[in-house]
Amino acid sequence: MKKLSVFIKTEQGFLFIYVIWIISFLFVSLSLLTIYYHHDQQITHFHLKQLQSETLFQMSRIDVEEDIDELIDTKSPKYYSYPDGGVEIRINKIEEHIVTLTFIIFLDQEPFYSYEHFYKVNE
Repeated sequence: MKKLSVFIKTEQGFLFIYVIWIISFLFVSLSLLTIYYHHDQQITHFHLKQLQSETLFQMSRIDVEEDIDELIDTKSPKYYSYPDGGVEIRINKIEEHIVTLTFIIFLDQEPFYSYEHFYKVNE
C-alpha cells in the first residue's frame, strides 16, 4: 500500500475542497491587489491635477498683482495662458479699496476649479 500525502484522501486523488479554498484565496488576493493599484493610480492622477491647479493659481496671482490697476479700470475678464493650462480672472469691486478676484482655472481646455480671492487695493 502506498503512503498517502496530506492532500490525498484516497487513492482516487486530491481533496477537492482544499484545492478550491487555495484557488479562491489566491483569486481574491489578486483581485484586491488589482483594485488597490487602480485606486492608487486615480488618487495620484487627481493629486497631480490639484497640484497643477494650485500652481496655475499662484502664477496668475503674481501676474494679476502687476495688472491690477488695468483690471479695475476695464472690469473685463483677463485671461492668462501658461504651459499647463489657463486662468481666467474676473474682478468685482466690493468696497472702495477691496475687490474680489475670481480665478477660474482651465486644465485640458475645461474648467477645473475656481478660487475667490479678496484683494486690498492700495491707492
